Amino acid sequence: MQISNNIPSFCGYKSEFSRKLEQYISSGIRNENKEQELTDSFSKIMIDKMSNDNEIGKGVHGVVYGIDDDYVFKVPKHSFKTLDKLKLVADGIAQSLKTYYGNVLAKIGDVEIMKNAFRTKDALPAGVPAKFVSDAEKKSYYNNVYLKRFSELPQEAFDKIAGDFKTLNFAGKEFDTINPSNFAADGNEIKIVDEITETEAFGSNNLAKLFRVFINSFDDQNFALFDKSAVEGRRKLFKKLIMAAERSELPYGRGYDDRWQLDMAMELCGYDGDFKKIQDVLSQYRNTCFDMDERIQKVSEFLSQLD
Repeated sequence: MQISNNIPSFCGYKSEFSRKLEQYISSGIRNENKEQELTDSFSKIMIDKMSNDNEIGKGVHGVVYGIDDDYVFKVPKHSFKTLDKLKLVADGIAQSLKTYYGNVLAKIGDVEIMKNAFRTKDALPAGVPAKFVSDAEKKSYYNNVYLKRFSELPQEAFDKIAGDFKTLNFAGKEFDTINPSNFAADGNEIKIVDEITETEAFGSNNLAKLFRVFINSFDDQNFALFDKSAVEGRRKLFKKLIMAAERSELPYGRGYDDRWQLDMAMELCGYDGDFKKIQDVLSQYRNTCFDMDERIQKVSEFLSQLD
């Protein structure tokens, strides 16, 4: 999903619809009359909220608009905006994730209601916005805006992402890592939006995918370019992503494309050779050091020697 760089702020405003929805969800009691009331309440605000100024993001599946600081709604592409009676949506996997905000709480016809992921005014999607066309523009934004912000995020932010990757691996699902803007910095956290999909390939949420999102991509159509001035920031991300992957014992990759992503990250970070030499060391630590704290210390010391 391409997230707007001008995310609307509602200054703490909570709509009547949001208050009613929260009360209904928390009650745990399902009532057709209440659901119809919620549908009527939403229908009163929907048209007014569907404006360019109120747009939060758009992607393959539709356009997201803000309701207030707590909730948003997504209108699918080619939607007839039909408003059937509200239905709550239960998703146990989504609720167990620490960084995911793309789960649907309720549906009204083909319109989906979700929590608003972004709580600060400086929320920033990963990658480069589509409005930048030339390589010079992309490099400038990537270095001076994206990389400057994401390379300084705390290790914990990346650890939580890796933890959710691990959870999805065991659930047979995966995040969309083709579009980096599905991952956004909000304060000192990284939040994931857009939909989770099914996968038959175990381990598809892996280190190679983390590299693709945070190092290798400008956007969902263009891979990043080598830039000497970006090496320092990319190396910070490279090490944080490896540390996060090791804490959750993520797979390094699977198949040719993942191997290419691993090696591409090496090249963009200005490291010689392919990723296999690093993977061999990391694998040795996994196979011989079973105390996680001790292993992480060894990995940290090893990564510090790369430069």
